[in-house]
Amino acid sequence: MDTSPSPAPSSADCSNDNDYTYKVEALVIVAVVGMFLLHVLGSLRRLSSNNLLHTIVMGVNTLSFPLVGYTLGTMKKSGWYYYDFPLWAVFLVLLLGSTDSLTACRLSDIDNWKSIYVNQVFKGFVLLFVIWLFSDHLLHQHLLFSILAVVVIKGYVRIASMRMVSKSYIGENVKVIIQYMKKDNKLEPFDPVTMEGYKYMVAGEKYCCKGDYGMKQVTTVEQIWQCKGRLLVLERKDLCLSMALSKMLNLRFAGFKLSEADLGKNHDFVFKGLLAGNNAYQRVFRVIEQELVFVHDLYYTRYSYLYQKGRYFILCLPLIMIALCMWLTSEQIMHIHHYQHVTISITVVLAFLEAYQLYLYIASGWFKVALILSYISTPFFQRSGCFLEMIMGLLLSLKAFSPWKARLGQYCLLQELGRQSRFKNFLHYATLRLVDKAKKGRNSVKLSENVKKAVVDSLLGSNGHLTNGVRSLKKNRVHDHLSWACDATGTDGAVTRTIVVWHIATTLCEHLDKQAKEDDVKTASTLSKYCMHLLAFAPNLLPDHSCISQSILDESIDEASKLLKGANKDKNIKGKTKKTESRCEVLMEICPHDCVAGETRLVAQGVHLARQLLGNIQDSKMRWEALSDFWAEMMLYVSPSDDARVHLEVLARGGEFITHLWVLLTHGGVLNRPHTEPKNRPATPTFACNT
Repeated sequence: MDTSPSPAPSSADCSNDNDYTYKVEALVIVAVVGMFLLHVLGSLRRLSSNNLLHTIVMGVNTLSFPLVGYTLGTMKKSGWYYYDFPLWAVFLVLLLGSTDSLTACRLSDIDNWKSIYVNQVFKGFVLLFVIWLFSDHLLHQHLLFSILAVVVIKGYVRIASMRMVSKSYIGENVKVIIQYMKKDNKLEPFDPVTMEGYKYMVAGEKYCCKGDYGMKQVTTVEQIWQCKGRLLVLERKDLCLSMALSKMLNLRFAGFKLSEADLGKNHDFVFKGLLAGNNAYQRVFRVIEQELVFVHDLYYTRYSYLYQKGRYFILCLPLIMIALCMWLTSEQIMHIHHYQHVTISITVVLAFLEAYQLYLYIASGWFKVALILSYISTPFFQRSGCFLEMIMGLLLSLKAFSPWKARLGQYCLLQELGRQSRFKNFLHYATLRLVDKAKKGRNSVKLSENVKKAVVDSLLGSNGHLTNGVRSLKKNRVHDHLSWACDATGTDGAVTRTIVVWHIATTLCEHLDKQAKEDDVKTASTLSKYCMHLLAFAPNLLPDHSCISQSILDESIDEASKLLKGANKDKNIKGKTKKTESRCEVLMEICPHDCVAGETRLVAQGVHLARQLLGNIQDSKMRWEALSDFWAEMMLYVSPSDDARVHLEVLARGGEFITHLWVLLTHGGVLNRPHTEPKNRPATPTFACNT
C-alpha cells in the first residue's frame, strides 16, 4: 500500500491549501468534541433538569448538520494532504447518527424525521463525492468502507427509530397491544399478589398476529412470576413488570384510552398488589421509575427499535465499531506522520465512545429484560451451579445511572418576591424574545421517603376517589373551620387559587411556628413548594389552563408586593421586608382590608388561613400532620390529565414527580378527577384584623 506523503503544492497555492488543511483538521476535532458531548451528556438528559446541559445537547445536535456540511465542503476545496480526508469525512458523518442514547432532543423533532432523513441522505452524497475525489490515494480502503457501512446502518437506525414513534406511525405500532389486551380482558380469576391472571405482555408482539399459536409465544407477567429460578428475585420480576406497563402506558401517548381502566382488575393490581405490604411506596415508585425509563427510551433513543429487531442485535454495532477502530489504530501506528496523530487520537476517542455506549446498554433495563426472557425460556440456565447462570447474574447486577433525578423543584412565592435575572431579561429583549424571560427561584431538593409515603398513604386512604383536600381536612377534624380554603368555585383557575392560598398559609406557618420540628414541617413544606414550582415553571402539567395559571400567579405576586410595599411605609416596619421570615411577620400584622380593591386577594386569604391554622390547631405536630395530609392529597388531585404528550415532553428534560403520580393513577384506573359543583357560599371568608 502506498504510504508516501502527498505531493507538495505549488508555491502559489501553498498558503491557501495549508489553511484549508488546518481548517479541516480543526473542524474535525470540533466535530469529535461534539460527538463526545452528545454521547456523554445525551445519556444524562433524563437525569437532569439543568438548563445548561440541555442547551449544550440541543445546540450540538442542531449545529451538527451545518458543521458536517461545511467541513465536507472545505475538504472538497483542499488539494493538499488528502490521504486522511476520506477517513475524517466518514468520522464526521458519525456525528449525525452515532449516539444510541439520543435520537431526538424534543418531541417535536420526532415528527420532523423526514427532514432529518433528507439531510442525512444529502450529507451521504457529499461524503461519497469526497471519497471519490480522493479515490486515487485512498489508504486502508477495506477499513474505510467497513466503517462507512456501519455509519450507514447507524444513520438508518436513527431515522427508523424516530419514524416508529412519530404520530403517523405510532398508532399502527400500538394496535397489536390493543388487540392483545382485548383478548386478555376476559373475566377470569386473578390475584394481584401472585400475579395469576395478569397476562400483561412483556415480549412477543410480533407473534400476536399469528393466531392461537402465536399467542403461546407471548411472554407475560404471569409467566415471569411463575418462574422459580434463583435469579428472578422480586426486583428483577418488577423490571419485567415495568416493561409490560410501559407498553400499556404507550397507548395513552398514542391517543388511545385504556380499555381496562374501568375494570376492577387494574384497580386491584395497584391497590392490592403494588401498594400491598410494608414499604409498598418504595416498590411502587421503583416500578414506575423504570417504566418511565422504558417510555423515555422508546421515544428519545434507539434502544427500543434495535431491541425489537433482536434482543441482542444492539450489541453488534458497538462491538464491530470497536474492533474496526482498534484495527485502524494498529494500521495507523505502523506509519505515522503528522496528521495520522490526529487520526489515531480520533479513532481512540471513537472506540471509547462505542465502549461507553455498549456498557450503558448492557447495564440498561432493555438488556436485563432480554436476559431474563432467555433465562425463563431455557430451563438449562436455571440449573443450580450453572456457569451461564452465574454469568447472567453478574450481568444483571451491572448498574449505570439511576432511573431519574429523584428531586423535587421548589418555588417559594414570598422568598423569591422581587428577584429578577437582569442578564436573562436583557437577552429576552435583545434576542427579540427568542430567549424566554427568566423567572428566578428554580431550586430543588431530594425526594424524601417521607414524601413518597405520605402520597401513597393518601392514595390508599382515598381508594382512588380523589378530592381537593376535603378528605384530609375531615380526617384531621378541621373541615368545618378550613373547608372554605379548598371549596371549588366552579370557575377557571380554581385549582391554581387553592394552591396559592394554601402555599401562602404553609409558608407563614413554616416561618412563624416556633414549636414545630423540622421533620414535621418538611413533608408539607416540600410538597407546597413543589406545587408552586409546577405553577411557575410547568403550568401545563396542572389542571388549569397555563395562561390562567400564569395570570393568577402574577396577580398574587403583585398583591404580595403591594402589601409589603404598603407596610414598608410604616416606620416600625420599614426595612424588615427583605428576609422571608420578616416578610411573614409583616404579612401577619397587615389587615386584609388593606388590599387594593378589585384584586383576587389570594395572599390575604392565605394570611387568614395561616391565622386559623395557628389559632385553631394548638398542637404543632397535629397542625403539620393536617398540612402534610392536605398537600399529599392535593398532589394526587392535580395529577390526572388527558394531555399525555405533555408528560412525554417533560421526560426528556429530567422528568417531574407529578408524571410518576399520573402513571400510578393511570394504572389504577383513575384517569380523571371528579367534577365538583360550585358551593353556595362566599368564595372568600370574612376577614378580621389583628389588633
